[in-house]
Formats: sequence, structure tokens, C-alpha cells
Amino acid sequence: MAYSQTFILCFLFYFVFAIEKSKVVDTSQGKVEGFLAANELYYEFCGIRYAILKGRYEAPEDPPSHDGIFKADNRYVFCPQFPSNDVLSAPSEDEDCLILNIYVPNFTNTTLPVMVYLHGGDFGVGSSSPVFYGPHYLISHEVIVVTVNFRLNALGFLNLGVKEAPGNAGLKDIRAALRWIQENIESFGGDPDNVTVFGQGSGGTAAIYLTLSQSCNGLFKKIICQSGTLFSPKSFDANPLATASQVAKSLGVNTLDPEELLNIYTDVPISKLEEAIGKQMNGKSVFVPSVENYLDSDPFLCDIPLNILTSDNFNPVPAVFGLNTVEGLACTLDYFTITSQIDRMKNEDLSVLDQRSFNATKDEKIEIRDLLKDTYFANISTDENVLGGFINMNSDFNYVGPMSLFVELYANNSDVDVYQYIFNHIGYRNLGRLLTNTSLPATTNMDELFYLFELERLPLPINEDDARIITFLTMMWTNFAKYGTPTPEKSNGEWLPYPQNLAITLEPQYVAPLTPDRAQFWRSLYFKYGAEIERENDSDS
Repeated sequence: MAYSQTFILCFLFYFVFAIEKSKVVDTSQGKVEGFLAANELYYEFCGIRYAILKGRYEAPEDPPSHDGIFKADNRYVFCPQFPSNDVLSAPSEDEDCLILNIYVPNFTNTTLPVMVYLHGGDFGVGSSSPVFYGPHYLISHEVIVVTVNFRLNALGFLNLGVKEAPGNAGLKDIRAALRWIQENIESFGGDPDNVTVFGQGSGGTAAIYLTLSQSCNGLFKKIICQSGTLFSPKSFDANPLATASQVAKSLGVNTLDPEELLNIYTDVPISKLEEAIGKQMNGKSVFVPSVENYLDSDPFLCDIPLNILTSDNFNPVPAVFGLNTVEGLACTLDYFTITSQIDRMKNEDLSVLDQRSFNATKDEKIEIRDLLKDTYFANISTDENVLGGFINMNSDFNYVGPMSLFVELYANNSDVDVYQYIFNHIGYRNLGRLLTNTSLPATTNMDELFYLFELERLPLPINEDDARIITFLTMMWTNFAKYGTPTPEKSNGEWLPYPQNLAITLEPQYVAPLTPDRAQFWRSLYFKYGAEIERENDSDS
């Protein structure tokens, strides 16, 4: 009898212990099992399929059902991407990558707001893996965090204007993930009626695109965009067929025929395609969102962003938009591109200044080149001077100018609350500064990111000031996700909406917009030469 009682007690102890270490949830595809994180703050369900490929470049399909219990423990899923020096990416050829990761607090029994994170990487590299984005700072504020993989570079954004490659597959992946979340997140304790999409870089840009697509209406209630915007060469391609043709030249074929290009892109091995993309200037942002000319039954983007924003045909939601002070510093991390640009500039090859987002005649290109040289490269006697010119031009043309125009249009063409910030804190967790090794008293791309997440792959130090910023930033983000405002308790201070800019520092304060004169300079060129803007004489380019 004593032996039997001991056996039963041991069994019960083991059973309770096993339940504490894992959690099984029902989904529309079947049961999935998540596991208690090492810090015991949350359960992580990693590698759950939200969709599967229908065709290499087409919108995805619903995932199949499965029998038994799917162990959601794959923390290392990466969509196909070429090797790069981006620490938040990893080379991959795995096309079976349409997964999401769900992180559920283990200390609450209430229905929680849901925060869906979209990673950056210029639409070319990156992953949702928890080795890059550990969620526990956000989880501590009682939210469910979801991170999403979506197709990248050509696989995500090849647009040939044909059924097999209509464009924006990566954005359609995100849409499929949000539909899966709507159907299943309640089983994990999440509120499908309180979903906030947030992202950094191209992930932030993707969050913006969701508001421009009627097909995404109702899938989320708020967005947060960190260093992402529209109207730049990194966010929109007005001539995707020319882009596909340019990369095809690296595969040994020179054609603009969509059917010929389709055959090339369909048959090419992933490794060869990635190699061809990696050889391009600004390789990470070669393939980006574009207008779909072939409209299937569920298109994503049917008009240019500028037209959608100035019409009544988009779905504005409360939003937070922000930048770092010198975003363009990050351009120095693409060693191949920046060294080539410096060499060409020092050799007076002004074609290096041409903007993919501009459509200009031959004479106009000469005028633009001279104007940009006078503005950013008055002194090219040293590499340092030329590098400084490219840093400033990248800041203005990819971030500050486009952001100033976008936020103005978004706020003025909607009746929702819009909040702006500039991240000013310089600490031990500013990844962009660490990677660029800059001595400038400025913040750059990715500097705010690891005050929201933990970076398992490259653990970053933390001091008391950094801890204060982590607390402040995660509280503002989760407050916004919960209540639609970063500061629901006005007695403790209020973050005022647009046109105010809040500097996120140890002593937050309102500040002037970043370099307004240079933002206006970009805007004047964009409205005169923007490739997606219709003008009378836009041929002979």
C-alpha cells in the first residue's frame, strides 16, 4: 500500500509539473502545445503555420489541419533570404516559412490585448524568431505578443502583372496571419477585437500598408510604426517590371517580357536567386511593395499610396509614428553599397545620385544630380565628407522627408488620434549606434528596438537609465495597445497628439520636427519628379 501511495504521489507531482511546463491550445487546424519560457513569465508557441504557399509568388492558402498535438517549439524559422551583415537576419532557402510565434503571459486569466510585431529588414531580410525579439519586457505589461514571418525580397514582392506573380505576396502573408489571429487568438486568451500591429523599419511600413488595403479592414484596431514610411525607394516601386528585369540580368537573361521573366523566376533555384539579389546595390530593398495590375479575387494594393491617402478609400486607425534623429547612419552598414557609392562620387560619377523613386527626363536627371551634389556633396575631398553626404541624403530621402509628408496626409485625411515621437536616448542598448560605431551624439535606425525586446543572439548590457527607458517605452506602447492612447491617466502627464513631437529621453519633452528645411527640400523634389505622380511630360527618361 505504501508503495502504491508513493507511486500515485510521484505520478501526480509529475503530472502537475508537466502541466506547468507546457500548455495545449485548440486552433482551427488542431491542437498546439506551447512551452514555458526559461524566465517562466510566459508560454511561447513558436513555429505555428498560419498559411502555406499556393505558388512561389502568389497569395498563400490556409494551412491544413493536423492530427494529434503539434509541438510549437521551432524558434528558428527564417524565410528565404541572402546572406547579409544584418545581425537580425540569417541566410535561408526554406520556403515553408509562413509561421507565427505567440507569447502568452502565465500570470493572468483575463482576456488580453494583442500586439502583432512585424520585423524590419527593408523587405529583404529578417525573421520573427525569438532569438532576435524576446518579448518579456512587453509581456510584463499584460499583453499577448505575436511575431510574424512573411516572404521577403523577390519571393515576397515580385510583380510581373500576371496571375502567377501579381505582387505583394509578403503583404498578403501578413494579411493571412492577421486573419488567422482573428480566428484563433481567443483560444490563447487574446482579444480579437483589440489587435495592434507594430513594426520597425519595413515592418512599420507594412503596418502602414495594412491601412491602405480594403482587404485588411477590421483585422486590427491600431498601428505603431517605428522608422517606417511611404514615398521612399525602400517602400514603394513604381516600376516593378523594370526591377525584375534588372535582377534577371544577373541571372543571364535580358528581357522585359513578363512571361519570359516568369519562367526565369519560377525555375531558378532559391540559392541562385538570392545570389543575384545580393549582387544588387541596396540589395535588401530591391523588391518592395507595388501596385497590382493583375487583380485576383483578393488584391492587396490597387492604387498608389498617395492617391489612397488623399481619398476616402483607406482605413485609418489610431497610430504612433516615429523616427531616430539620424536614421541615415544605418546606410553605412551595407558595406558593398556604401563603398561603391563613395568611389563613384569621388570619381564624379553623379549617376550614383539617381533616385529610383524619381521619374525624370535626361535633362532633368542632370539638373537633379547637380542639385543633390550642391546640397549634400559640396566637399568631396575625403571619404569622410562623402560618407557624411550619403548619411544626410539617406536620412532625408528615406525617412525624414517621406515621414513628414506621410504623417501630415494621414492625420489630415482622418479623424483618428496620431502620436509622433523622436527617440533621443543614447544608452547601452542602441543597436544601430553599436553597429555603426558612431561618435555622433545622435540616434539611428534600430536604436529604440531593444528597449522593447531582448536580443538573445547578442545580449545587450543594461544600466539604470536604460531600464528607465525600457519601462517608459514599453508602458507607452502597451498603453496605446490597450487604450488607444499612450497616456490614459492624464494626471500623470499626457502625450499630446499630432502635430506635437515627443522626444523619448530620460526627461521626455516636446521638440521641433527633424530638419524641416531638408524635409521640405525632399518634398519639393518628390512632387516634381515622384515616379508614381502623374505628370504631362514623364516620358523620354
